[in-house]
Amino acid sequence: MNIPADKQIMDLAKEVLTFAGHDYTPEQLKEIPKILATKNKYWWCVDMQLWDMMPEVYVEPFTFYSNGHKVPVKDIADQVKRASTVCDDSMVPIHMGHNPIVQFTGEKTARVLTRLNDYHTYNDDDSTYEGWGFYVDDFVKCEDDVWRIRTLRLTYRKILGALRTQG
Repeated sequence: MNIPADKQIMDLAKEVLTFAGHDYTPEQLKEIPKILATKNKYWWCVDMQLWDMMPEVYVEPFTFYSNGHKVPVKDIADQVKRASTVCDDSMVPIHMGHNPIVQFTGEKTARVLTRLNDYHTYNDDDSTYEGWGFYVDDFVKCEDDVWRIRTLRLTYRKILGALRTQG
């Protein structure tokens, strides 16, 4: 199933792409691996179902959008519960992020565009839900010098199979 592009997320992605190829300062170059490590930690926490570690990747106030719709999460604990419901023990989730582009939007803020390909293989019959899409996330550098996700925006463009769990 192909999914129409969400205009708001497409506009944000275009903003990041417009920045791509421009110079980074030496200070920004030092921060990029830290930002990307936080995004990668997010995926590892989902795939390894490390729900106790997952809150470390977020910062309050946290906001989540899925295919252009704001998801009603009360706080970080609620977001972790939602993720643990969607990617529960009935499946083996695998998420792969590709081609990240970091745009610094301030001294301690950044926006990251990342491609996504994910697989959710169900234990009972090996059926698979597979999705292709991208994230446009906002990060903030916190007082402990760790970058965390403030806004998570996921938009799927193509899905094969059916996701059985809903968060």
